[in-house]
Amino acid sequence: MDDLLRSACDRVFQHAAAPPPRRHGPIGYSHHQSYKPWLRDEFLFRCSYCLWRERWEVDGHHGFGVEHVQPQSAAAEQRLDYDNLVYACNTCNSTRRDVPLPIDPREEPPGSHLRLAADGTVHGTSKAEEDLIDLCRLNRPLLVTARRRILSLIAVLRASDRPEAVEALKDLLSFPSDLPDLGALRPPAGNARPGGVTTCCFERRRRGELPDVY
Repeated sequence: MDDLLRSACDRVFQHAAAPPPRRHGPIGYSHHQSYKPWLRDEFLFRCSYCLWRERWEVDGHHGFGVEHVQPQSAAAEQRLDYDNLVYACNTCNSTRRDVPLPIDPREEPPGSHLRLAADGTVHGTSKAEEDLIDLCRLNRPLLVTARRRILSLIAVLRASDRPEAVEALKDLLSFPSDLPDLGALRPPAGNARPGGVTTCCFERRRRGELPDVY
């Protein structure tokens, strides 16, 4: 097993420890759902809260949507502000509702405090993170069970020296096949960060630069 695959296995449910800078900046869409292709790429095709991946969802990206950090009910003027949007699975999104977040994930990412236990549960090292866990129900039984299944499957496949096990691991941890072609999109009011398009996963795959796993 190569180092990239080994690292992907170790980090599968690990939140970022530092807020990554935004790579994209589309402007001018009249509905927040129009930003979804950009957010899919921005957040690497997984929920920003529970880290569940499109790859594992029966309906792929249809099981995910656009989430407002500052809720629309409290900050209507930011409803279409790209930097106020994150990518989230439909369950985390609907569970959170319009309740204000105890932390701003754009400034203080969950990885600063969240820790994954061997039993598939997550725990916070601060009250704000514990509040986030409760608000998004990050330890809801079905999610904990699903995490354990993924972790158990990874452990079994890693322990095997069969080539088929390595290929199965790569399939489990790979990018989705339907990467959005951001270069073909034309935001109505332009793009505040046009250089991000060249670094999107679609373009990196086209150039042969996208890793097999993440």
